[in-house]
Amino acid sequence: MAPQQNPMPIPERVRLVIALTEVNSRYLRGENRCAGAEIELACALACEKREGATPERTHDIVQLRARLDASENELLAIEAERDWLENELANFDTTESGRKPGDLQ
Repeated sequence: MAPQQNPMPIPERVRLVIALTEVNSRYLRGENRCAGAEIELACALACEKREGATPERTHDIVQLRARLDASENELLAIEAERDWLENELANFDTTESGRKPGDLQ
């Protein structure tokens, strides 16, 4: 059996692009969670308006608002991470601009 060779190291630019792709994917999932929480909250509020407030409904609405707030805060954190990665990528590309386009990996 041949010993396993170490895989070739991933170039820094490729690492940044992969990380940015993963962050964008997390952001899209986060947007979906926010949209779901918004829909559930709107339905709960409509039900409360139509059928009246009950302790259970009030509790559910408080929980849904908290879930929506948490989802929105998560999106803000992901946006900050994405901004950082975009800046890192731009800085990398600027630093590497002395190279030929075909040299960038």
